[in-house]
Amino acid sequence: MENNILIVDSDISLKKILVKSLSGAKNIIRAVSTISEAWVEISKNYYDLILTDIELPDGDGLELVEKIRKKKLSTKIIVISAKHNLLTTVKASELNVYEYISKPIDLNDLIIVVSRCLQKDKSNTHQLIADDEKLPMIGNSQVMQSVYRTIAKLMKTDLTVLITGESGTGKELVAKAIHDFSRRADDDFVVLNMAAIPRDLIESELFGYEKGAFTGAEKKTIGYFEKAEKGTLFLDEIGDMPFEVQARLLRVLQMGEYSRVGGREVIKSDVRIISATNKNLKECVESGTFREDLYYRLNVVKINVPSLRDRKSDIILLSNFFLKKFSNGVKQIDDDCIKLLEKYRWPGNVRELENFFKKISVLYSDNVITKKIIEEEINDIDEVSYEQQQSENSISDSMIVHLSNFFDALNPDDDNSTLNLYEKLLTEFEKPLINKALNFFNGNQIKTAAMLGINRNTLRKKIKDLKITLKK
Repeated sequence: MENNILIVDSDISLKKILVKSLSGAKNIIRAVSTISEAWVEISKNYYDLILTDIELPDGDGLELVEKIRKKKLSTKIIVISAKHNLLTTVKASELNVYEYISKPIDLNDLIIVVSRCLQKDKSNTHQLIADDEKLPMIGNSQVMQSVYRTIAKLMKTDLTVLITGESGTGKELVAKAIHDFSRRADDDFVVLNMAAIPRDLIESELFGYEKGAFTGAEKKTIGYFEKAEKGTLFLDEIGDMPFEVQARLLRVLQMGEYSRVGGREVIKSDVRIISATNKNLKECVESGTFREDLYYRLNVVKINVPSLRDRKSDIILLSNFFLKKFSNGVKQIDDDCIKLLEKYRWPGNVRELENFFKKISVLYSDNVITKKIIEEEINDIDEVSYEQQQSENSISDSMIVHLSNFFDALNPDDDNSTLNLYEKLLTEFEKPLINKALNFFNGNQIKTAAMLGINRNTLRKKIKDLKITLKK
């Protein structure tokens, strides 16, 4: 049985290559250059497959796809584009195209996709196309296109997603995009950062608590699960979730229900869970700090957000975007800066790049940001980075970071009198210190007490109060 294939592309050389590659005993190929020519062909003939570029002389190729879908034709469509961004990928997915292929085209991959496409049926659906102003992420690198395709495939599902990547790569941005392009977009996107909340408060923050559940619980308080009902709950830094709370989260994922702390009422939950971490959760499972069953529940779909050094081709796009944003479109970057910006490793990733151009837009009045300006600012960053590395073992610095995250998550207008912060922070520091010292001396309490500068009876009491498990 023959397959009718229509190629819509204004690039003559590419069109010839495609026709030559796809022609054969089972394929009849026709090629046109514009949407209007394509529509004439579609009106006269039935096509099993249409390959269309997005950038055509008389409009956007996705307009052609939308017209085909409105006509309810069963034609399969493959979109080809050099316009690599999330919105284009999402639009193509909403219009139920069979595949989205980015330029430059790998002909072997194209032939495989076409063969697979012509062997399978696929149902047609149509949803409203998102507004251009909703574009949440920037970058056309291959690694980012992979992220976009995964987000697009998740639009019609409620699958649990685990987002991994270094700090500053934009994991929350990816989570928000998944929410915004899902059926839950009209409901709340709620964020809870595990690293910003004292460990013994995480359970009550997640699930809420009843009046009298613990000292200071003066009224019933709803948790983040109730706040996110019908919407999406984004659990950032999931690797910092206390082990004892993980069992309760697992139950919600398995059973779709939970109870408030101190309560008996079973509350049904309709919340999509997206989590993120910059830790290796597999290693956390092996070390016994993260539940293996919870790991597999969270890791149904995994998206790794690449570091900026792994998507260097996006650096200039992001740089122009941030400079335009912070200078109200007045300033621009000299072309001589590109190699310099791509050469720097950006350990803080996109967040560091954003702050870099926020600083430049304020400190420099020049409308054109030159290579000399970029060079001076990057040299300043390198000096600061060296000083930070010299003091990275400072406990005070680590505590400052931890406390900053904690207080950023607090609302000063709320009643925070029940936090008992001083004792809680002492406990968080004291337990790992004693544990580490005991392990160092293979459980020898006399040597441990001597190192810590406390007597043995005091050490025994702390081991009991802090519920430290001694090695046999």
